[in-house]
Order: sequence, then structure tokens, then C-alpha cells
Amino acid sequence: MPAAPPCATRSFRSALPAALLCAGAFFCNFLARIGLAPFLPGLEPQFGITHAAAGGLFLPMSAAYSLTLALSGFVAKRLGHRRTIVLSTVALGLSLLGAATASSFVLLTLCLTVVGAAGGLYFPSGIALITASLHPSHWGKGLGIHELAPNLSFILAPALAAALPWTGSWRALLAGLGVFTLGMAVAVARFRGPDPAPGESPRPAVLRQVLSYPAFWVLTFQFSLIVGASFGPFAMLPLYLTEVRGLLLPEVGALLAASRLAGPGMALAAGFFVDRIGAGRVAVASLAFTGAMTLATGLAGGLALKAAVLLQPALAVLFFPAGFTAAARIFPENVRNVAISLMVPVAVLVGNGLIPFLLGWAGDRGSFGLGFALLGLAVLSGLALMRLVPFPPAHARPADSCAPPAE
Repeated sequence: MPAAPPCATRSFRSALPAALLCAGAFFCNFLARIGLAPFLPGLEPQFGITHAAAGGLFLPMSAAYSLTLALSGFVAKRLGHRRTIVLSTVALGLSLLGAATASSFVLLTLCLTVVGAAGGLYFPSGIALITASLHPSHWGKGLGIHELAPNLSFILAPALAAALPWTGSWRALLAGLGVFTLGMAVAVARFRGPDPAPGESPRPAVLRQVLSYPAFWVLTFQFSLIVGASFGPFAMLPLYLTEVRGLLLPEVGALLAASRLAGPGMALAAGFFVDRIGAGRVAVASLAFTGAMTLATGLAGGLALKAAVLLQPALAVLFFPAGFTAAARIFPENVRNVAISLMVPVAVLVGNGLIPFLLGWAGDRGSFGLGFALLGLAVLSGLALMRLVPFPPAHARPADSCAPPAE
């Protein structure tokens, strides 16, 4: 095992630029993959496609994202983490500009597939750069800032769709985001902070080492459930609340929008809680309350149902800084990127793909509420596995850490 580089000893404030840069790159990455969804009603008539074809745009993008995420270790091993982030962000910006000018639906699909492939290279290297820039006692806060990206994307995408005219506005979104993304690539390239060790590629010996950790399997299971509890209801609640619960579509839209407003604040709060009381306690709270609110979404009615819909996404957000902090502390630095590059694709495929499909399958059989209730019980089952994950207490040092931070 290669020797670990000297750990970061700077204060949180002095290392904040690195966390903000990674959050900015992740924001471009995440918004590029979900931002087109609210614009589909305006995109369909331009290309003369069906609802199924429009929804199918996201399938090759997600598949390419998962594939390159799983293989990102080979690139990071050769280029290093910072240059991998730059490569990912440049490719993302150029493919967004290509998608914005696509003259056919086939070309748009190809460009969006490249968007997914480019985005997949980022995540393990982004986590590595944050953990290299911050002392372990500040990892929770740094990863909480990183989690601002998806939460702001969920708010900004529908807001832009409501503010811009439908006709052609999706091109303006992709073009503007492409230019902004290229600017972020320049900012990351000019960054002069710590550069983490390249880490390992996912060769067989490294895979065996990562897969030998019981915590790997438990965290993958928990992440899959939390991602599913975040994205599954986001996708299926409009149908459930209108068709089964009898709510009007404008009321549902306002309720879902309000449910996401607390996300950025909760992401920041989760990071501080992780550093203050420990990742394990935050993970338990998130699993327990997210499971309970998802269960209530399937069983409750009236004001209780609306309260569950409002609280559920905000409580799910708590798990991500806790889970990634635990992974960063459990896995040695040289294989950390490989562990994350394996966990996240599985969580995306299960949480973004399988769980929404199963909720829809339950809805087709007149059991929408039962589907949400079973998802809630599945999330609660993650609590039974907590003993298999050595969630470190607050301020615990990983094996490759050294000095305390300079406050």
C-alpha cells in the first residue's frame, strides 16, 4: 500500500474554496442530467416524439453515467483526481453545447449520452479532492456543501422551466449551462490547493479488498434505499396524489416545490451535525425519519399526508453527508475512490431506476399507497444493519489522518 500523503491541516475557512469549487462542478454535473425534465412538454412537439421517447432520453444518459462512474478509477489513476475533474467538466460543457444545437432527436440523444458519460468521471474524484483539502474533523461540513448541488438543482430546474417560454427554452438552458460548465472547468484547472493522491484503479486485487468490507455492502444498500426514497416519490407523487388522493395538479405542484425548498439548508445542517455528533447518529436519524415519512405517505391522508410529503425529502438529504463521510473514514485513501465508484452506480440504478419502476408497477395494480408504504419499511430495514457499519464518532480520525486542524 502506498504511503498516504500529508493530511490537510488547514482551517475549514481556508479550505472552503476547494469545497465550493467541487460543489460548483457537481452542480453543473447534476443539473445537466435532470434539468431537461421540466422542459419535455416544449421539446416533444419540436421533434414530433411521444412521451415514452421523451422519457427515454434519460435512460442512455443514466447508463453511460453509471458505466463511466464505475470505471473512473482507471482515468483517475492515470491523470490524478484534479485533472480528472477538469476532463469531466470540459467534456460535460462541450457535450451540453452540442445538445443545445442538435438538429435531430437522434443527435440530441447521442449528445446527452456523452453528457452522462462525462458526468460519471467526476464523483469519486470530487469526493477525493474535498477530503484531501479538509481535515477529517471538517469532512461532514465539506460534504454537506457538496450536497448543495443536487438540492439546488431540484429547485432551479422547475423554476427555470416556469420562468422561460417553452418553445426553444431547453436549448437556452443547455447552452447557458454548457458555457457556465466550461467556466467551472477553468476555475478547477487554476485551483492551487492540495491535490489528492491518484488512488487505485478497479483492478481485481483492489476490487477484492473493497468488496471484503461488510460496510461496503451495507452502505450500498442504504444509499440505494435513500436515493430511491429521494427520487422515487419525486417521480411518482404527482400521479399518486392526483389519481389516488384526489389532489388537484396545481396543488400537487406547489406541494412538491415546497418540499424541496428545505433541501439546501438541510444539506448544510447535516454536515455540521456529522462533525458535531457523529455520522452514525445522523444516518440513524435520516433512515428512521425518512422511512417513517415514506410509510406515512402511503398510509396517511389529509393534513398528515401533506406533512409527510413536505418533510420526507428534507429528512432524506441528511443521509448523504453522513454516508459519504463514513465511507471516507472507513476505506483507506488509496482505494476510497474505487469504493465510491462502485457504491454510487448501484445506488443510482436501484434508486433512480428500479424503485420508481416498482412504484409505478404497484400503481398500475391499484396499490400505489402500498408501494409507498413498502418503500418506507424497506428504508427502515436499513436501521437493522447499522451495527455492521463502523460509523465513526464525531472528530474521529481515519487511519491515514495525522494532525488536528489549524483553527
